[in-house]
Formats: sequence, structure tokens, C-alpha cells
Amino acid sequence: MNKITIKLFSILGIIGAILGLVFSFLPISNLAIFPAITGFVFGVIAYYFSKKNEYSIRFSRVVILISLIAVLISFGKQLFTENKVIEEIETIERDAQSEEDAVKELEELEELEELEDLEELE
Repeated sequence: MNKITIKLFSILGIIGAILGLVFSFLPISNLAIFPAITGFVFGVIAYYFSKKNEYSIRFSRVVILISLIAVLISFGKQLFTENKVIEEIETIERDAQSEEDAVKELEELEELEELEDLEELE
């Protein structure tokens, strides 16, 4: 494989790695895995052919390292970030249940008051 093709793989790899790294810090960090893995694959291909043809392998190592960092950050955010939507749904359900319980208690109190009023009248 010639040097131009290896450079192409390296450039595609660094683009994927940088996009993965940028996406991993954004709220769309779940999508960071795709460009990061693409960058990793291109970096490995560039590393393999650079080593085979005895070219410099430093750039392809950097591509692989940045890709791995992006993947780790993305997985870390997925593992340690809580899902706030589920918590809010549970809170809304608890509030609705509390309101229903309060209405039942009020109805029971009104019935007791009506009974007391009837007893007083008798």
C-alpha cells in the first residue's frame, strides 16, 4: 500500500476520532461511539500498513489513542449519567397518587361531618 493511501486512512481516522471526542462532550454523547469506532478502525488500518511498509507510526497511534479516549468518555457518560425523565415520570405519578389519596380523605371527612350533623339533628 502506498503512502498516499496510508495518509488517507490516517486523515479519515483523525476526523472520526475528533468527531467522536467532540460528540462525547455534547448531550448527544450516545452518538459519539460511531465516529470514534470508525476513527479507531481507520487508525488501526493506517498503523498496520505503516508498520508493514516501515513508515512512521506516530500519527496512527495518536488517532487510535484519541478514538479510545472518545469511546471511554462516551461509555462513562452512559454508565454514570442518570435518566432524569424516568425520575420525573415517577414524581408525577406519585403526585397524582397523592392527590387521589387527598381527595379520598376529604370525601371521608365530609361524610363524617354529614353524619355528625345528622346525629346533632336527631
